[in-house]
Amino acid sequence: MKNVFLQLYSLGPSTSQDMVENFKIVHEMGYAGVEFAGSNYGGLSVEDMKAALAKYNLKARSAHMQYAAVERDLQYLHDIGVEYAIIAMHPIADHAAALEFASQLNELGEKAAKLGMKVGYHNHTQEFNVSEGETFLKTLLDNTNENVVFELDCGWAAAAAGKENVMNTLTEYAGRFKAIHIKENNKVIGAEPPFTPAMFAARPSAKPAGELTEEDKKRIDEMQKKRLERESWNCPTGQGLLDWNEVKELCNKTGIDLFVVEREASYNDHSRLYCLAEDVKYLTENVKD
Repeated sequence: MKNVFLQLYSLGPSTSQDMVENFKIVHEMGYAGVEFAGSNYGGLSVEDMKAALAKYNLKARSAHMQYAAVERDLQYLHDIGVEYAIIAMHPIADHAAALEFASQLNELGEKAAKLGMKVGYHNHTQEFNVSEGETFLKTLLDNTNENVVFELDCGWAAAAAGKENVMNTLTEYAGRFKAIHIKENNKVIGAEPPFTPAMFAARPSAKPAGELTEEDKKRIDEMQKKRLERESWNCPTGQGLLDWNEVKELCNKTGIDLFVVEREASYNDHSRLYCLAEDVKYLTENVKD
């Protein structure tokens, strides 16, 4: 398998404050490109970003950000050649919230389309909760238009409902998914509880906002307690729930051509960089194009 990209979030503790240094690390591990994370572009100007990517022969086709940052980031992303502005995570509590978010995605998609880009969404396990007889993800897919695309995080989709969930979702919505996250989990855990807006705002990576209910606080406490257990589900690529040759073959049939490794945690006491280098090595040597 060629042209494997890396979600920069995956660098974790190995992330440098210097974006150019991150590119050097990614290139030396054998990746062909990067997916930006959290609207972090290293403070580089458009020209400096283009030069840094070219220096290490890397492509950048997608970027992750929060909903509130999409409009702000679009022009910069367009100017450096990014195709997909992807919302990494969003609080969806029920069917009504999913419908409202779908409408918001359509509005952002119209703005992105003016620049020749697409707005996208990336799932976790929570989007496989069911409300009004359908998953949140299905509601989003059925109520967004051609300006909105999706990136299936295969690891979380498999963890939510098994290998078949990945294959069935990609098959049913062929053409809507333009990218996948290659993530390896070794356990089916089911859909985790939905985020409320207050919970989402109070997660460790954000400043607390809004008033948390006692139920919110309980769920956050439970999630924090499960963090180490959740990290233990990450395993070497090729040793988890999915057959990546099967996934790749299906992606080829459904028009997906952007493959991004994302790793939540290391395994067997190895460093994050060791695990990520092994991920791309496995895919390069064992998965057919």
